[in-house]
Amino acid sequence: MAGFKFDTKPSPEVTGFLDKKGLKPSFHWTEVSPREHAFGFTVAKATKLDVLTTLFEEVKRAERGGIPFDAWAKDLQPRLEKLGWWGKVDMLDPKTGKMVKAQFGSPRRLKTIYWANTRSARAAGLWERAQRTKAALPYFVYSLGPSQKHRPDHQAQAGVTLPIDDPFWDVWFTPNGWRCKCWVRQISKVEADRNGGVSDPPEIELKEWTNPRTGETLKIPEGIDPGWQGNPGKNRARTQIDNLNLKMENAGKHSDALPRQVIDELWRSKAPQSYSKMNERVHLPVAYVPGLASRLDAKTPLVAVSSDTIATKVGKHRSIEPDKFTLVQQVLEDGVPIERGGSQGLSFWLSEKDKMYVVALKKSKDGFMYVSTFFQSDHRRFQKAFEQYGEWGG
Repeated sequence: MAGFKFDTKPSPEVTGFLDKKGLKPSFHWTEVSPREHAFGFTVAKATKLDVLTTLFEEVKRAERGGIPFDAWAKDLQPRLEKLGWWGKVDMLDPKTGKMVKAQFGSPRRLKTIYWANTRSARAAGLWERAQRTKAALPYFVYSLGPSQKHRPDHQAQAGVTLPIDDPFWDVWFTPNGWRCKCWVRQISKVEADRNGGVSDPPEIELKEWTNPRTGETLKIPEGIDPGWQGNPGKNRARTQIDNLNLKMENAGKHSDALPRQVIDELWRSKAPQSYSKMNERVHLPVAYVPGLASRLDAKTPLVAVSSDTIATKVGKHRSIEPDKFTLVQQVLEDGVPIERGGSQGLSFWLSEKDKMYVVALKKSKDGFMYVSTFFQSDHRRFQKAFEQYGEWGG
């Protein structure tokens, strides 16, 4: 089928974008934001992990092998039928509590799954490559695809030439709607000059769109379909961490050991230091504490620490060695919790090899736990804090 075949195999950036995704079951496509699509693989009505896993693995196989849609769908359909995910089926809508006639697999749905995921992955791969090569090829030019008819708003962007990091590409980075075949091409300054030079950034008009599932009203760019606003390749570090967090939350539903092992390996590597040196602020997982999450009524057992905090602690002052962050898990599990009240939150104190380590923990307004500071103290200060405030919950 025209428009559903790639002639070349993808770059490592493209396959890496897909490989790092976690699984995010959902009932309706509007329940997952564009940001969440960047790190979570989701298919509406694919709420069972065996179905979602099969679809995810098959999308990755198609991308890695450059498999055209017809061959991919022909092989996948009988597998989905065997899993019971085909045709129209009565299904409970978890939001309304009512039974609805839900469309599971169909040739049309497979086209949408194939197209949306392969196009988004290629777009994210293009963005990542452009960040590496923008010194030699500093511009993107908006180009129309092979469609016979073009959407007027998309046609209006044809030929727009702007620097790769211009805010315009935060919004108008293809694809910009369902079955949109527009694309951006990375070019040199010589070619940009030959084509008339850099464009004046187009004015981005916004329209209101109300999410039918959540009732939330958003402002999205005129001419871009809801759900396609944004750039799947942006915020690369944050997306990588979101990928990791989602995978650990899924794994934690079966065992607490795996998330803790992954976190321990992360902090024994050099990755946290590299994240702390990026311009982009990210939150890295530093502990997994289901019991504490229950006591604090937190949304997830994951505890995060910002790259800013890491940079402060492992920077030039070296008040904490990077590998010491592996102790945060133990401090939160075995340390003495002290509540100072007000905005100071909880502090956990643990004596380890004649040293006292302190983790200050807070819960954000939206229900997530994070480390506000981590430092080494002494037993005298612990005794003073304990005498003044006492043990939390004691």
